[in-house]
Amino acid sequence: MQLIVFSGLPGTGKSSLADAVGRRLGIPVFSKDVLEAAIVRAGMTEQEDARQQLGWAGYELLTTLATRQLRLGQSAILDSVTSTASIRNAWRALAHTRGAEWRVIECVCSDAETHRLRLEGRKRGIAGWPELTWNDVERVRGYFTPWQEAHLTVDAMATFGENIDLVLNYLSTEHAFAK
Repeated sequence: MQLIVFSGLPGTGKSSLADAVGRRLGIPVFSKDVLEAAIVRAGMTEQEDARQQLGWAGYELLTTLATRQLRLGQSAILDSVTSTASIRNAWRALAHTRGAEWRVIECVCSDAETHRLRLEGRKRGIAGWPELTWNDVERVRGYFTPWQEAHLTVDAMATFGENIDLVLNYLSTEHAFAK
């Protein structure tokens, strides 16, 4: 049983990789953007203070869903920027408490121009959720905390197939490793 986190700035391929790995391994994928979009569609963010709380509500929902999966003895994949140490620590502790392997895949794009073009060209089609802009990426970059623990880093400059192979190999090894 594993708790797998796909982390990284918007537009680096997190969701595409998470979905592909989830399909391949039969593990449910829970996406913060999809959960937050449901809250928005339900009209629960009409007040200013509610909009400010949306991000934490998304993390609470991801944590709840992951906890449920692990209680059932099943793996879970979480798809989120996962920018702060506090949420990382909470999820790591959850994995430890439930006896799950803790696996982190950080998605990056080492070429800024390619990253920007990828972001500007994507159409995710999440009802109630806006497509992000390069300004959003720069804002998130300002508070994104670098990972300080063993994890796998995959670069969107590699082919999708190469990255899938790297991730599947990482997930199948007995112990997590740094790359």
